[in-house]
Amino acid sequence: KTCHHLNIMISQVSKICIFSGILIYSLLMLSLVDVESFKDVTDNIFYSSGNPKYEYEELRLRLLESIANIADPDQQLLMKSEMEQLGSLDGHSEWRKQELEKLTSQVQSAITLLQNPPDCKKAKILVCSMSYIGCGMGCQIHHTANCLITALATNRVLLLSEQGWGYNRDIVLKDFFMPLSSSCTFNQTALEGNATVTIQVDPDDPTRIVEIPANWGALQHTNQPYYLPAVPTVLADRMFSLIRDPDAWWVGQMVAYLMRPSEMVRQVLSESETNIDFSYPVVGVHVRRGDKRGEDGIEFLPLEVYMEQVELWFTQYEMYHPPTERRIYLASDDPQILEECHEKYPQYTIYDNLNISTEATGYTEASRIGILHDVHMLSLTDYVVCTMSSNIGCLAYELLHFKHGDASGMVHSLDTPWWFVYRHNMMYESVVENTALNLRKGDKLEIENIQASLETKYKYKKTDTQTQTVETKNLRTEEISDYPVYMVKKVPVLFNFSIFDSIV
Repeated sequence: KTCHHLNIMISQVSKICIFSGILIYSLLMLSLVDVESFKDVTDNIFYSSGNPKYEYEELRLRLLESIANIADPDQQLLMKSEMEQLGSLDGHSEWRKQELEKLTSQVQSAITLLQNPPDCKKAKILVCSMSYIGCGMGCQIHHTANCLITALATNRVLLLSEQGWGYNRDIVLKDFFMPLSSSCTFNQTALEGNATVTIQVDPDDPTRIVEIPANWGALQHTNQPYYLPAVPTVLADRMFSLIRDPDAWWVGQMVAYLMRPSEMVRQVLSESETNIDFSYPVVGVHVRRGDKRGEDGIEFLPLEVYMEQVELWFTQYEMYHPPTERRIYLASDDPQILEECHEKYPQYTIYDNLNISTEATGYTEASRIGILHDVHMLSLTDYVVCTMSSNIGCLAYELLHFKHGDASGMVHSLDTPWWFVYRHNMMYESVVENTALNLRKGDKLEIENIQASLETKYKYKKTDTQTQTVETKNLRTEEISDYPVYMVKKVPVLFNFSIFDSIV
């Protein structure tokens, strides 16, 4: 009954005035959280100043984030749907799309410029070692993404070593992708034996050729000023105004460039794309089993938990669209999951690939292509249900950001939020005052050692009322506390990536 009245009220308001609708949502939030803490949440929260469109976008994104923490699933579903309608009716849709496309174009142009110097013999080079042992395909791509961030920050052309993969020395991972440079190759620069190996690459280091070694332990504990959460200074205002998860978007730009498929892989992907009509809604589902079996702390979720989120998405979709056929793309490294899904959900059209599922845990060329295939297909869907403790779920999320600009609401992780192994800390700022929490507006709040363990990635938690909190250290009081996410905002960490000086 409450949801019915809420629906009527919001629908009427949105017809009168879109911005009034946004304010009504703010008022609705006050009934769901502590009023005293939330009453000034919209004050002093904007990253950019003087541009009403950016300020409007930041408020809209904060409301979406707050809605995601509403405990009542029916109420949350309704409010998500109404906010989606407001986003399409507010007159900013085309501007929003153009701004996001411009951001992507500028980053991709910067990478292309960096990777294709006029004279490779004079360019500074960064070699990224690819010989990790204990690092699968998703892990390796994320390692390479951090190498590309390092290359952009230090103005070095990134080249990947020709070493065999740690699990199978006959496989060279870069062979699955397009060359990173059209003017520089590994052989041209005669790198072998000539590179200075270092864990920390300084932007001012005059050494022409440096190599980041395959030293997992050392790299995990290395922190550079250009590592996440640092983003380019010239892009930060727009990134934080237009994207709810700017860190994932930034990594997604790197991943998209790196994962441009080789001709062999492209043919496989193109053939699969023709078998699914993506002009109608498709939800992607990734169920990780395989090599996660036996790991400490890993508890597999039943298929029903995944499908519950799938059905919720279709329910929300049909609030403002005609009824549609239930269709999913199912990716799993366990063939039994495919069989179980077909048996339990005959009302769904299920796209899957038994051969890929059977091969997935092997260390063969076919298994690696299968993983790239699943990541690609998941990134083409309208929504993805997964576990982001898996690198595969994270890759899909990053590529969705690349394709859509802001994909923060296009993925539901059943365990951890999105994470990146080279992001060691995050900074927040309080946007409210709360006496009970000894919190003042403007307090700086820091998360340290994000990657301490799987269970504490981001140190996000849910309270008994399902309010999402984040555990941070208050730099003013030195106290470590759990703060509701609606009370804080991320603080941009900036680095001058000088490659953008000629782009932006």
